[in-house]
Amino acid sequence: MKITAILSALAAATLVSAGTLHLPISTKSKVIPNAYIIEYHDNIKHNEARNNLNSRKIDYKVRNEYDLFNGAAITVNSAHKGKDIASVPGVKNVWPVVLYDSPKVVKTNVKPTDPLATSLHHMTGMDVVFKKHKLTGKGVKVGIIDTGIDYKHPAFAAKGAKEGCFGRYGKNCRVARGWDLVGDAYDGTNTPNPDSDPMDCQGHGTHVAGIVGGNSMNTNVTPKPPQPFIGVAPEVTFGAYRVFGCKGSSGDDIILASMEMAFNDGMDLINMSLGGGSAFKYNPTAVLADKLVANGMAVLGAAGNEGTDGPWMVSDTGLGDLSTSVASFDNAYGNFRTYTYTGGVASPYSPAQQWGKPIELNGASLVPLFNKDGTLADGCDAALYTGLDVKGKVVLTLGDFSRCGSAGRGTIAIAAGAGGLLVQTTPYGLANLGGNA
Repeated sequence: MKITAILSALAAATLVSAGTLHLPISTKSKVIPNAYIIEYHDNIKHNEARNNLNSRKIDYKVRNEYDLFNGAAITVNSAHKGKDIASVPGVKNVWPVVLYDSPKVVKTNVKPTDPLATSLHHMTGMDVVFKKHKLTGKGVKVGIIDTGIDYKHPAFAAKGAKEGCFGRYGKNCRVARGWDLVGDAYDGTNTPNPDSDPMDCQGHGTHVAGIVGGNSMNTNVTPKPPQPFIGVAPEVTFGAYRVFGCKGSSGDDIILASMEMAFNDGMDLINMSLGGGSAFKYNPTAVLADKLVANGMAVLGAAGNEGTDGPWMVSDTGLGDLSTSVASFDNAYGNFRTYTYTGGVASPYSPAQQWGKPIELNGASLVPLFNKDGTLADGCDAALYTGLDVKGKVVLTLGDFSRCGSAGRGTIAIAAGAGGLLVQTTPYGLANLGGNA
């Protein structure tokens, strides 16, 4: 009887244990008021979850429901908050619905004949893939989750055709599947009005699809382009999943729905060049991305989109354990602030946010600060500087911020006479430092 009672108590404790509420880490994140994404425990079905919400007298409206993710997005009409939803039995995780800004399209002044344009395949190694391995993407289905695709563009034309087409309206169309999940007027603050036509009215999704599989060599358009353009996989078939209207933002609840739709449509991989959120991986799109990969799909998420947070900032979706994070370079060479140590190769570094400038100590020595056991120290213990000559030199410390912040270790380094501080961010995943001047 005692064993039975203990097991019953454990089962009851498991049933009522609270889920986790995840609030946005970044101060730049924009959320939709009273809108939440809920992930259920694996053994909880949708009808059971709805009954549990109703039992707490939560007045809500369903925005989206997800199968593989096993959850839902809701708008709460009652006074209940995220922590209240997280306490409902069967709830595993809760996030506010976060808005992603639509990626900006920047007009380039690069000519098709410029070395920057003609060296693309060499920079990425695609020339070797084409010539040596004869891989062109034939038979592969790629879902583009973005602003839609201008499927009539000649770059997506079947061989011999003058323009591309959409599978719902034609035959042998390279853009074979797709859906508009939001409608033209959606901007992130209003109600989506989905329809069956994923035509792009912004341009970014078309731009991305062109990189993936555009092919100006197929078309019969005259005159021919001055420089033939071929994407990295010119024979792929596309699915176009439009999650942005003609302007504004999109909620990540809609992005989740598009990911599951692409999976159900049989896409082999999805491309999400959305940029967006913070450099922390536990967010809904990264969670679903891992589940999709575990079920046989490849997920490619942009490491960033506009580079505004520096080259080391990685966006949400690509931070899953199983998804792939993809970054781009604008040309064959980049300018980075670097340092060398003990005659090694030049390694890049990023200045602290509050400082924003390189360390003006060319030729200065780099001095590692060690703990007594020989491991790299975090810089929070002033006693470790005793007997160490760091005047005018740059001190190397470990980026473990569990004891003191970047300003704290900076103050200690200044007091020791250091001219600069270099913080190793691996394996802590820091995107940047606050620091002080």
